[in-house]
Amino acid sequence: MKTVLLALAAFVCASPAFSAQDQVLKAMTDEMRRTVTRLKMDNLDKPYFASYYVVDSSETAISAVFGALKEDSFNATRHASAELRVGTPAFDNSWYAGRDMNSFEPGLTALNEEDGYDAVRFSLWSLTDDVYKKSLERYSQKKAYQKKKNITELYGDLSPVKPGTYFADRKAVPALDAAAWRERIKALSAIFRKYPAIQWSQVRLSYTPRVVRFVNSEGAAYRYWWDKVNLDVSVNVQDKTGLKLSDEKAMAWRSLAEVPPYETLAAEVETFAGQMSALAAPAEAEVYLGPVLFEDQAAAEFLNQLFVGNVSFARQPWAEQEEWMKYYINAGDLTKKLGMRVLPAFMDVSDDPARDSFNGTGLIGAYPIDNEGVIPAPLELVKNGKLVNFYMSRAPVKEFRTSNGHARGFAGEFPTPRPGSVFFSAQPEKRAPLDELKKKLLAVAADNGLDYAVIVRRLDAEQARKADALLAGPVLAYKVLVKDGSETVLGGSDWTGVTFRALRDIMLVSDKDQVYNYFQAGPFYFNRGFVPASIVAPAALLVQEMELKPTDAKPDRQPYLPHPYFAR
Repeated sequence: MKTVLLALAAFVCASPAFSAQDQVLKAMTDEMRRTVTRLKMDNLDKPYFASYYVVDSSETAISAVFGALKEDSFNATRHASAELRVGTPAFDNSWYAGRDMNSFEPGLTALNEEDGYDAVRFSLWSLTDDVYKKSLERYSQKKAYQKKKNITELYGDLSPVKPGTYFADRKAVPALDAAAWRERIKALSAIFRKYPAIQWSQVRLSYTPRVVRFVNSEGAAYRYWWDKVNLDVSVNVQDKTGLKLSDEKAMAWRSLAEVPPYETLAAEVETFAGQMSALAAPAEAEVYLGPVLFEDQAAAEFLNQLFVGNVSFARQPWAEQEEWMKYYINAGDLTKKLGMRVLPAFMDVSDDPARDSFNGTGLIGAYPIDNEGVIPAPLELVKNGKLVNFYMSRAPVKEFRTSNGHARGFAGEFPTPRPGSVFFSAQPEKRAPLDELKKKLLAVAADNGLDYAVIVRRLDAEQARKADALLAGPVLAYKVLVKDGSETVLGGSDWTGVTFRALRDIMLVSDKDQVYNYFQAGPFYFNRGFVPASIVAPAALLVQEMELKPTDAKPDRQPYLPHPYFAR
């Protein structure tokens, strides 16, 4: 107890500015001190660890459809989550879901939006009391579960770390010129007036300045700003067979200053609209087994879904009804292949959350300190194709017992090991210009006796994957004839038999790199949060062999009447 109090005292002394200026952080620290020194129920265990996480968000959203404004809103929220642990670091109430899978989450409450010290302390006190009672109950249930299952192989529940502190400040939140953006969003959405094959479209801007605050009973604390600027372009298309297709081009930046000019955004929307419009009259899909070239978004999503997502989420909770787990948590299956070759020998992978840009493009995955108050360092994940590490939080696993600063999450979910800024590199002799990759693609197809090969330029999002599938299906794929290299859009298709072998089957990669900013979904499907992540990787990947089949999705009838705008 003396150590905990000294840690809190050191935190207060190290941060003299916050007590006068940041009433929310002061309330969090003062209530944490009271929790540590005085919280105890009868003869039951007192918490040995506690943490508070508070996030302020204010979102301005503007959307338009077909040149007309649809949404123009502003919303401000402040939420607090609390975690209390009963027992010891070797065994406590954490990582136990019990029977009620929906409640596997930290305590969560809404706070006053104004910085009222007493109001914040009252809300934290009420939340802490509720979480403490639930923690005691979970601790008792978890001990009973361990005894019933006779689980003897334990690795601990909370690894020791050096408490980190990080404080950033700014004078004012950058203002959004809402009037100018309304006109831009309407103009971007009006681009779809040129594409009669697209049945529905929407362009939506979301500007969300955020500040996050954290304190725990060990003395870790932080406050930093995390702004989010998103431009999402959504479309629905129906092909000539009646199959309905939808996709979203998501663009994300760390600040308003990083958003490119209107002309660049319009070109991006125009290209996307043209690609999706082409899906209305595709070539008929058929079974295909042969080489595949992944380009642009598809190359990054291929690496995200097969590799990055599978070196995340290293630990699963215990659950009374274990058959539910396959629907509830996406565990990183590649973590079981530590020391094995998971990528071709010419590729390396690392993660450096301190890197916030690449060749002038911002990386939204950068962060200064993780959700558990651990400052991350560069992390080598793959060396010469072999998996040498994976993401870790403070929850120990068999292979690693300490955090590497990658515990990430959002209010309402427990932090889990997840990426920041991920860098894929390849040896120069295995890199080639895009036209050389296409020639190699067609040469491999010819050697296999095929009349055509396949290029995929867009993959569906990770959340759209079918149950137990490793890779989401292609949204935009092309048949490329071996005889002349001509391309035709391929009809609705799905992968079949995809395994991690696909990663090892990468033959060549592009000599150009791309930045792919996206939001990674958490593993818990009932309360999954999204955290910003970035991938810097080759802009194209040639995979030796993959298998496609016509999609099982059922077509629908075409509209009885044409789109009213294009019917005029």
